[in-house]
Amino acid sequence: MSLNSIKSASHNKTNQVIFELISPKIKDKVRILDFGCGSGHMAQKIGDRAKQMGLLPKDVIFPCEVEPEFFQYNEVECKEIALDSKIPYKEKSFDIVYAIEVLEHTTRPYDFIKEAMRVLRPGGLIIISVPNLMHVLSRFNLFASGFGSLFPPPSILQSNAGRICGHIMPLTFPYFHYGLVRVGFSNLKFISDRLKKGCLFWALLLYPLFKFSSFVTNRNLKSYDSKLWSENKHLLPIMNSIRMLSSRSLIIKASKPL
Repeated sequence: MSLNSIKSASHNKTNQVIFELISPKIKDKVRILDFGCGSGHMAQKIGDRAKQMGLLPKDVIFPCEVEPEFFQYNEVECKEIALDSKIPYKEKSFDIVYAIEVLEHTTRPYDFIKEAMRVLRPGGLIIISVPNLMHVLSRFNLFASGFGSLFPPPSILQSNAGRICGHIMPLTFPYFHYGLVRVGFSNLKFISDRLKKGCLFWALLLYPLFKFSSFVTNRNLKSYDSKLWSENKHLLPIMNSIRMLSSRSLIIKASKPL
């Protein structure tokens, strides 16, 4: 581990879960893209693991950021990206593409997903994490104030782009599922990070209500449009699952078909 660890703007548990998904795949000739790398916390962790395996960090981890001047990990180059979600690499360049707490700040997350499909090699992995708008306390906040947790009134000032008021894209799991499946990703999986105790209490207390709500939604959607129901029926139980109701972050993993 580096003596001077770079601080992260993301929660430690979120970083831990994502690193555990990535680290077993670090090996010779594996290339990993860090989209919206920030100051370089995860890039440094991956670079350290690469060095433990006798690899050069610059051959493994490829960070990119809107403001690369704030990148602190000096063992690799950080490429500059624009606000259009374009990835500055040629197609089939990477084995893993990840974006940690980034897409909620972007205006074009679906374009990023399409770009990730382009630059991933067959069998490659995409990992996304965003704040979970659908945990119980966020639903309470949305009901009471009109704003979900970590999605307060937004700001158009560029100086606020990296702050919580710079969260401008409150997408939930079905909408990321839509974007990923639409461009061809498969094997989608929702992964939780830290289960919030307050959320867990209310999720368990109100679970019969959520189960009933899922039943009603399922029945009504099937009655309204059976094809639409068939397309989404596997998502409905996830939306009111204990993990969705209590997880701090929404972490999604999917793969590009071989």
